[in-house]
Amino acid sequence: MRLFAIGDTHLPSTRKKDMDRFGWNGHPEPLRRAWDEQVTPDDVVIVAGDISWATRPAEVQDDLAWLDARPGKKVLLRGNHDFWWGDSTAKLSKLFAPFASFVGFIQNSAVVVGPYVIAGSRLWTAPEAPPMPGGELGDEAQKPDYIEREVNRLGLSIADAQKKAGAQHVKVCAVHFPPLYANVTPTRFSAAIEAWGPQVCVYGHLHGPGIGAGFQGEHGGVRYVLASADAAGFRLVQLLPR
Repeated sequence: MRLFAIGDTHLPSTRKKDMDRFGWNGHPEPLRRAWDEQVTPDDVVIVAGDISWATRPAEVQDDLAWLDARPGKKVLLRGNHDFWWGDSTAKLSKLFAPFASFVGFIQNSAVVVGPYVIAGSRLWTAPEAPPMPGGELGDEAQKPDYIEREVNRLGLSIADAQKKAGAQHVKVCAVHFPPLYANVTPTRFSAAIEAWGPQVCVYGHLHGPGIGAGFQGEHGGVRYVLASADAAGFRLVQLLPR
């Protein structure tokens, strides 16, 4: 059972918001082809936020069906553009219930699937972030209250992972915003993640000229991987086994 990840699928929703203005011509067809070629039904895929341009649940159904039609068992995570994703775990469970390949979602919680235990949260732009491009797919304003909330949510998810997992499970962290930047200045997010000690931490959010702002490689015993769609060349990133 291999573990893949893809972030920032930015599916069009019933609003039909395309990605042509960002140079993602024909999206999501190139991603669909690559996904269907790479992944088998027995593999696991982390969908690391910014899933759809929908703003409410009624607008996201077609995009969820698109994901469900792709091979693999999916674990979903909220991104900063996922306005359709509410705070009610019960409502999310009901929303995702028709889609058989959705094996779990991260919402102050962890997901165990096969040999993996996956914990994380959306996160936010940390104070340690270097200057990054702005715009619709760029940087988000720093908000101290969001940082506090996301540190707490990350802690709740990790605590849930510790309850659910055994020594045999491989620890994986899935977040949307980068928890560590190219300047390698530790953040509250990276400190919490590295204290937990997953083998890999996958994130998305960064695009175009901002891709280089995220740290990729090993730090504090954790391998950090960027898997936003354009950074990954519109192919899924295989996280494990290496």
